[in-house]
Amino acid sequence: MNSDAVDARIIGALMEDGRASCREIARKTSLTAPTVSARMARMMKAGLIKRFVPVLSEDSVRRWVQALIVLKVDPASAERLAGTIARLPEVQAVFMTADQGLCLRVALESVADLQTFLARYLVGRRGVLAVTSSQVVTRVVKDEPPSLAPGSLRMDLRCDYCRGEVTSNRPYTLAAGASRYYFCCKTCRKAYLDRYGARLTKARRTASGERLSIRKDDGLRPSGGPA
Repeated sequence: MNSDAVDARIIGALMEDGRASCREIARKTSLTAPTVSARMARMMKAGLIKRFVPVLSEDSVRRWVQALIVLKVDPASAERLAGTIARLPEVQAVFMTADQGLCLRVALESVADLQTFLARYLVGRRGVLAVTSSQVVTRVVKDEPPSLAPGSLRMDLRCDYCRGEVTSNRPYTLAAGASRYYFCCKTCRKAYLDRYGARLTKARRTASGERLSIRKDDGLRPSGGPA
């Protein structure tokens, strides 16, 4: 499933202010609060939005030395090395290049620590053929997420019944309390309700005294589709 213009507008608002409420985002994007809430839940379940974290000002924290390191590695060991190196606390980012090399961005307390880091963790490590380059970053000109275009992001949303891929931008959904379930077709939604409907209804009535809510995602009805 690809993102659309509505997803892009919501993500754009979140990038400006990650603390904004659904109501505030709705006002900025000319959407309704239920639509914003439903779309955010879907993007989080599909892994498009991983988490919400604070972005600290570089001027307000202790200065670190950033460096870019390029490694020539054994292609057979590239995946394993990338995963192992990514777990080091000094490593901020790991990139795999087209020639199966690795590019690292690390943060260290001093320039001297860069040589210590190279000697301790990279030089002579099994699978690392050579340290091609290591450059200290003297100034960051731009380090921001790319601008978003509708359809530029891919969401891996799976049907909660058959586990198949949900390809429609307006999937069938089922809301029970704070949980939301997604289905690739009305057959899967019906089968899920037949199996778990009574249990979900009982759980929600116990929690809030409300009835189970079943609706098309975000209230948008596709042309010719069911309500």
